[in-house]
Formats: sequence, structure tokens, C-alpha cells
Amino acid sequence: MRPDPQTRALWEMFSDLMDLDDDHRYVAGMDVRYDRGDDHRLVSTLCPDMKLNLERPDPDVVTVVTRSADLLREGRGLLLDLVDRAEVRDAAAAWTGRVDTVTARTDRVDVDALLIRPDGCVARALPTGQDLDATTPVRAPGTWSGQPA
Repeated sequence: MRPDPQTRALWEMFSDLMDLDDDHRYVAGMDVRYDRGDDHRLVSTLCPDMKLNLERPDPDVVTVVTRSADLLREGRGLLLDLVDRAEVRDAAAAWTGRVDTVTARTDRVDVDALLIRPDGCVARALPTGQDLDATTPVRAPGTWSGQPA
């Protein structure tokens, strides 16, 4: 807020540090968790920035590699389907106007899907192989995005 040379120098130094993967992971990975009644370790923490291979239905289209943080740039919620579970996407379809649904592959093996709030905080996690029920990501969009249209 103060545009003097010292503040500008501090801002530039911090900005340079955030370009370094280890420093970025350290700051982003600070263990902040809000109690939301779900015991999965990712819920109520900032979503880890994962490298994702986006699924493309057209075999002529090259698979796109992106980062989970890139998918939040629109300022909308995100349902990230990490193992191509059609029932997860189908159950969240009513919120299409407010929550983006993306199917992608990653090396993460502890979750099948994540519901991520627009601020990057994980609202719900579907553990690997778990059946859909009231605690899964597909039931939670109403809490964060209102009732479906």
C-alpha cells in the first residue's frame, strides 16, 4: 500500500521467492485447517497444486498438462474428478452453472474426487474407492454454491 522504494524492493524479493517451487510449496502448504465436520486430511485446507493431465474425448487432441491452481482462475467452484467416475460428474451436474467439473489424471492416489471452493480451499474429498454418500463431494455443492437451478 506504500509505494516507496523499500516497500517495492520487499515486494520484488517476495515475488521472486514465490517463483521458486520449494518456497511456493512451503507458503502454500502451511498447515491451516478449518473444522468443517469432515475428517479427510485435505478438507478445509488449501488444495495442493497438482500437475494434471486433462482428459480429452477426441483422440486427435493432445492431452493438456496443467496445474490445479490454473483451473480456479475463473473464480468458480471446481469438482475435480481424478479417476473418471461418471457417477461423480452426474451427481454434480445440477450445479454446472456455478461449479466447473473437470476430469483429469494425476499421480495422487488417496482421492477419487475433490470439491474445491473458488478460494482454493477443499470443501469435500472423495477417498479412493469410496461409494457416493452424504459426505462426498457431490452432495456438498449446495453448501458452497446454493441450491441447483
